[in-house]
Amino acid sequence: MPATQVRHEPNNGRAPESALEVGPSEPALREEAITLLDGSVVWVRAIQPEDTERLRAFHARLSPETIRQRFFHCMPQLTVRMAEHFTHVDQRNRAALVATRGSGASEEIVGVVSYDRIGPATAEIAFLIADRWQGHGIATALLQRLAAFALARGFTTLVAITMAGNVRMLHVLRHAGFPLTMSIDSGEIEAQLDITHQQAGFGDLRAVH
Repeated sequence: MPATQVRHEPNNGRAPESALEVGPSEPALREEAITLLDGSVVWVRAIQPEDTERLRAFHARLSPETIRQRFFHCMPQLTVRMAEHFTHVDQRNRAALVATRGSGASEEIVGVVSYDRIGPATAEIAFLIADRWQGHGIATALLQRLAAFALARGFTTLVAITMAGNVRMLHVLRHAGFPLTMSIDSGEIEAQLDITHQQAGFGDLRAVH
C-alpha cells in the first residue's frame, strides 16, 4: 500500500505555490503538504536555485553512513559548486523535488529526489533522506511525484544505482508501485523501474499534480 496519505492544504502564509514549467497537458510539481502515516507533515516542492545553502545545511546534518550510501564514499561537506549543480536544473533533462519542514528562514530540507537524463527515454534517479526522517515514507512520496513528471516528459524508465547493502533504498524501489528489474555487479545493484506501467493500488500517475 502507499506509504503516505496526501492532503492538500492552503499555504497558510507560505509563499505562493511553485511549479516546474510544464505544458498544458503535463502534470506540474506544485507545492503541497504531505501527511505521513505517523501524522507528521512535510511540504513537497520543486527544488530552486535559492536552495543551494539550504541543501548544503541538509547534507551537513547527514550521518556518514547515509552519505556513503548515496555518494559511495565519505563526503562530510557538500561544496558550493556541487550544491549549485543539484539546485540549478533545467526541469526537463534534469529535475528534482525536495521535502521540507518549516517556512521562511527556518525552512529546512529533510529529503530530496532527482533525475538526470542518461538516454532518450531513460533517466537515472537518486534520493536522499535525513536520518531521523528515514522510514516515514518521504522517499516513496517524492519518487512517485517525480516519476509522474518524468513520464509526462517522455521518460519510460528510471534507473537507480545503489550498494547491495542499502536496505532502505531497495525497500523504496520494491514498493514504489512500478515493475522492477534488478541486476548486481561487484556489490552494486542496478534497478530499473518501468514507469509506464503503474501497479494496482498506486493510483494514476498522470493525475498527480
